[in-house]
Amino acid sequence: MNTTAVSMRLRSYPSGVKFVLAVYALAFAFGTCVHATLLLSGPPPHPVNLPLVYGYDTLAFLDPLVIVLLLRLPRAGLLLALAIMLADVGVNALAAYMYPHPLFGGYVPDPGALANSVFLGFVLGSAPLLWPYLGRKDAA
Repeated sequence: MNTTAVSMRLRSYPSGVKFVLAVYALAFAFGTCVHATLLLSGPPPHPVNLPLVYGYDTLAFLDPLVIVLLLRLPRAGLLLALAIMLADVGVNALAAYMYPHPLFGGYVPDPGALANSVFLGFVLGSAPLLWPYLGRKDAA
């Protein structure tokens, strides 16, 4: 699909759909920056479960893929966004349970994990509303 077709499809969406897709794009672009920074900063300072580390590292590549797919194959991008956020919040909860806070001995909510949980709620709430628009045959 060429850029003209993508542009025509984006222009065909109602303004609310455009707004929600812009929020998705900004959130996943921010996630890309966060996960790329973690990836480039080297191994964590304390011992952790390697599958957790590798899972976070893969998000440096999957987060921008969501943005590309939302432009090229919108429904696939939406499904990947849902899968990533469900997995990310689930892994954050598991990590918090497996590695309690060293000072408090229990779970202390991390601001990033809380933001991910809120964004998951946004994605879960908006996905069913976006789905019909992202599959329209008359768009592009």
